Amino acid sequence: MSLPSRLSGQALILALITLVVLVVGVIVLFNSGQAVSKKMQLVNTADAAAYSAAVQQARALNMISYMNRATVANQVAMAQMVSWYSWTNFAISATDHLKNAIQKVAIVADISVVGAELGAVLQQAANILGNVKDALVQGRDIEQEVLNIASAVIANLDGAYSKASHLIASPVQSADIANLARRIARLNNPRVDIPAMGLALLAQSARSANGYVARYVIPTDGSQSAEADRFANVVMEARDPFSRVRDGHVGFGAGSGLASIGLSMDKKGGTDLVNYRNWVGLDTLNLHVWFPCWSGGWSSHPTTCHVNVPMAWGGAAGVDQTPSNGFSGLARQDNGWKGPYTWRPQEYAGPGSYPAYSGALQNGDAGNKVLSDPAENGTPWIKPSLSVISGATVGLPDYNDIKSDKATVPYLNGKSASANGVNNLDVGPLFTVLVEESMSTVRTSSHVPGIGGPPDFDIADKTVHDKMTALSSAQVYFSRSQTLFPNLVDSHRETGSLFSPYWQVRLVETPCTTQLAVAATYGVVGVCSP
Repeated sequence: MSLPSRLSGQALILALITLVVLVVGVIVLFNSGQAVSKKMQLVNTADAAAYSAAVQQARALNMISYMNRATVANQVAMAQMVSWYSWTNFAISATDHLKNAIQKVAIVADISVVGAELGAVLQQAANILGNVKDALVQGRDIEQEVLNIASAVIANLDGAYSKASHLIASPVQSADIANLARRIARLNNPRVDIPAMGLALLAQSARSANGYVARYVIPTDGSQSAEADRFANVVMEARDPFSRVRDGHVGFGAGSGLASIGLSMDKKGGTDLVNYRNWVGLDTLNLHVWFPCWSGGWSSHPTTCHVNVPMAWGGAAGVDQTPSNGFSGLARQDNGWKGPYTWRPQEYAGPGSYPAYSGALQNGDAGNKVLSDPAENGTPWIKPSLSVISGATVGLPDYNDIKSDKATVPYLNGKSASANGVNNLDVGPLFTVLVEESMSTVRTSSHVPGIGGPPDFDIADKTVHDKMTALSSAQVYFSRSQTLFPNLVDSHRETGSLFSPYWQVRLVETPCTTQLAVAATYGVVGVCSP
């Protein structure tokens, strides 16, 4: 049955309308795909720029950390040199005093006919010890010259590290960060730019980064400071066992109370940092004998008599210049060290108070002898024999470290500061980058010949200010790798410092306040859940 003539062509109209809707839908879908693709490219560009800016800061912090660690290693080496020189002086003293004692016994033995043969043997032994002493003195003089050169090398290295750290830690300039972010962004997409709001965000990032590092000056007038003590504690804790304690004991005793009798030979020795700028080492050997005696006659009650005999002693000091108060005045300025560290490997000192030079000064009369005669037939000083740069020292140089209550946790775990064992919750400096690109560069239907376009299929690209933007943030944080160091304390309890090169970077969500501020700049109301 045929349709009436007045209804013919109706299907064609519907088909044309359907086709138009389909074409418009395809164009809209194409435009949406292009916009999403461009948005992803912009986000990746912003991520790369923010991450690069943060990586630059993390690398700077790690570089300073490596140089601070190198300084600690050099200071440990300086302590070792002073320890060996002190031990050499101690060995010379012990050899000389033993030789003198044997000679006196030989003289007594020579008096009697029976002991003449023994006296000859003892005299020969004394002569051998005299030759040993002469060899030790000659070796000691060569050792001193070598150590003087080595101390100059250490002083110059530490001075160079200190200056380089100060230069690296100099205030971050917003222009430098902006140039880096712009360069990285344009390497990813040559058509993007950083708007004025983006420059303001980078300037804020620079100010934030500058608030993390401080320069600490080591006192040179004998005064103390908490910042210098922190560096000194790290170095004193890092000393090798030989530098820290050179002790020994041999003795016996019998009886009890006033009727006791005994003998004790005590060796005490150690090397300490004195006044932050000097290393001093002492070694003493003292003989202590006790026995009952009757000072008021045999009818009186016995008392315990003591005999204190200094056997050997030696000392050394690493200094920049010979102190005006001499070796005794310098050595007496050491009041001992209080170890602050509770968690430690066994080979290091634990928490508690440690006497100066491991008690060498309190080791009987030998403790007094070493102050007046630390280096027999020589000098106790190890001083740089080469010229040193400004600020170089055999002791602690000025250094950079993280400020208090900064970089206290590697991440926010929802717990309070006290629950994390810190005074303030702070992760690290944040670097935020805002990039934008004109919509005219997006290949939508309006900008691709042959796909839509005016007047019939004009699909307008409507964006704020005819721009497409992306916002990204990266954060620098401190975290020691738990995979490399599985036996460490919980990572959230280790605060950031410039003595450990474990500064890392990660992309993070941009703070809500920043997102809202950027949205307001473009004249729109942002939606953000803090």
